[in-house]
Amino acid sequence: MTEEPDNPGRQPVYGSDQEIIDEAIRLLAELDDTPLHQMTALYYQHGFEELRMVVGDLLRILGHNPDG
Repeated sequence: MTEEPDNPGRQPVYGSDQEIIDEAIRLLAELDDTPLHQMTALYYQHGFEELRMVVGDLLRILGHNPDG
């Protein structure tokens, strides 16, 4: 389970590093498959937040502090 030493109170969302990697792949595929008519400002805002979170998790896997 990936731990967050900078945020010990946060409940883990993923059970393993592989789940984080799989989520990143799924998210990118979902963003790529979105039809043009659904690409609204809300879509981009939500997509950015999801990408920010999964990239932060990937950086933690690699031993980096995404907030520092």
